Amino acid sequence: MATDSAAPSTVSATAPALRPDDASRDALAGRRILRQFTLFASAGYLLYCLLAVGPITAATKVVSPWWTVLAVVLTFGTGVAMGPLTWRADSRRLQIITGVNAVGYLIAVGLWWFAWNGGHIYTVQGFWMAAFPGLAAITAALAFRPMWAYAVLVVAVTSSVLIDRTVRRADVVEPFAAQTVWAIAFSMVFVVAAIMGRRTARVLDDSRAEAYATTAAAAAAQARSAERHRFDALTHDSVMSTLLLAARRGTSPELVQDARNALAAIDRAGTDVIDDELGATDALSRIRAAIALVAPQQIVTVDHVDPSARYPGAVVTAIAGASAEAVRNAVRHAGRYADISVHVSTSTDTLHVDIADTGAGFDPTSVPASRLGISVSIVGRMSKLAGGSAIIESHRGSGTTVRLSWTHR
Repeated sequence: MATDSAAPSTVSATAPALRPDDASRDALAGRRILRQFTLFASAGYLLYCLLAVGPITAATKVVSPWWTVLAVVLTFGTGVAMGPLTWRADSRRLQIITGVNAVGYLIAVGLWWFAWNGGHIYTVQGFWMAAFPGLAAITAALAFRPMWAYAVLVVAVTSSVLIDRTVRRADVVEPFAAQTVWAIAFSMVFVVAAIMGRRTARVLDDSRAEAYATTAAAAAAQARSAERHRFDALTHDSVMSTLLLAARRGTSPELVQDARNALAAIDRAGTDVIDDELGATDALSRIRAAIALVAPQQIVTVDHVDPSARYPGAVVTAIAGASAEAVRNAVRHAGRYADISVHVSTSTDTLHVDIADTGAGFDPTSVPASRLGISVSIVGRMSKLAGGSAIIESHRGSGTTVRLSWTHR
């Protein structure tokens, strides 16, 4: 009988589970980073809004009223609104929200020159928009490419400092270069952090997406491989055996029945019709029927049957097919005078089938890789079952034993 190894070998397989909520959490990981930076900037605008009430009031004396309203809306309005707007926002929406704020700040400082009436501010605080140009650069870093974020930082700081020097008393204004360089250097730390945070978020999301795409492709390839193995087993067990029998014996009632069974098996394979659960009696009947197809005279002995035992349909189908293939191999290879025995033992959580012969045995290393009887129809079938195993014992001159087993996990 053609079997697998002189030393017993066991093959089993289990299917890992993926929790669906893992994928959804991972998909939002990058956006969470962007959201945290956006909330940081929004909190900064809220704080500066509270601190700038006095300077804003003082500045209304030197500009037209329309500019104050517009500037407050474009800076503090959009800045504070970023907080609640980030709720459930995707990456594109976050970019739009922060981009509007960055551009709004630049528009406000650009329009100041048209609203200025030529007056001066005699306060220490000076021009109120000069206190937070770095926030506009941070939001620009979250919305645009790094080079544009740096450009917004330079323009925002330079413009606000220039306006501050224009509207304040000369004796309280620091040198233009020193004031500009200090403001840029101070804000640059936060701008760079925002740029790196956005880059990290993008890399994280891309890596997650690539990982899931790779996993999906691997799962599809595994499914295709399993389907090929399934049809290999079907071809070997049903179609090839029927054709070989026709070539050797010609037309017979048994051949007709085998052909009908083969066609029925192909139909079932195409529709994936497999019983969900079978009782012990039905399971034994299916095993006997599968063996009878290859060896009608073969006797199957059975231990005590528990009527309450239930087995998954896929398990019974796999064990019945593997048992039939083991008997088929014994009939073909064990020898003319070899005895073949099939013994089934059952319990509530287990199902075992032992197929033994007293034939000549074989050398496992001499089995060609193209022979599907062992690798696909016996070991391959059982390895697909969670809790399934196939143990092959064979030595030259001492027969062969195939032990098929399934244990409920």
